[in-house]
Amino acid sequence: MSATISDITVHIDETLSDRELGNLEQAIRSDEGVVSVGHNDKGRHFVVVLYDPEEIRGKDILGRVTEQGFHGELIGFL
Repeated sequence: MSATISDITVHIDETLSDRELGNLEQAIRSDEGVVSVGHNDKGRHFVVVLYDPEEIRGKDILGRVTEQGFHGELIGFL
């Protein structure tokens, strides 16, 4: 793991149940290079991911969201 950690916010289009949100976070968390995944209960459409940019890219994280059957966009991603 590199010394640099980046973060992105993924806006999820769908309204997820607690179970769906937990499963999605676990799926993202399982990817190599992901350090942390979380959300705020008041902002359930937003998932924040801390990751090592030398091991995974933001588009790969978004790809994990779509693989789980959801739609979303990266926020604050250059």
